[in-house]
Amino acid sequence: MLMALTALFFFIALLLMVIILLQPGSSGGLGFIGGGSQSAFGTQTGNVMTKITTTLAALFLLVSFILGYLNARQGRVETKDIMKLNKEAQQAPAQQAPEETQRGDIGVDISDTNK
Repeated sequence: MLMALTALFFFIALLLMVIILLQPGSSGGLGFIGGGSQSAFGTQTGNVMTKITTTLAALFLLVSFILGYLNARQGRVETKDIMKLNKEAQQAPAQQAPEETQRGDIGVDISDTNK
């Protein structure tokens, strides 16, 4: 499910970029600050491209929140699992450390023997 949502997320992102790039620019370019000839949001705010952009943006945010929730929940360890592991650790017998091996038998002698 996580992979399908991630693929959907990227597909929505690509569609959103394409739809935004296809929209005609407003000739004012920050016209609401400089007093352009059009209103701040253009004269036709209800056209099809704007509705598609709004829908894709809402889906983009919704899927990103769902993915964030699922990713945060994926690494969480439940309290009952921790309690079970603590109980198993207390019941397990203590293991003794292995005895040390003799170091003379292993490796190469690099001591200075030319004295």
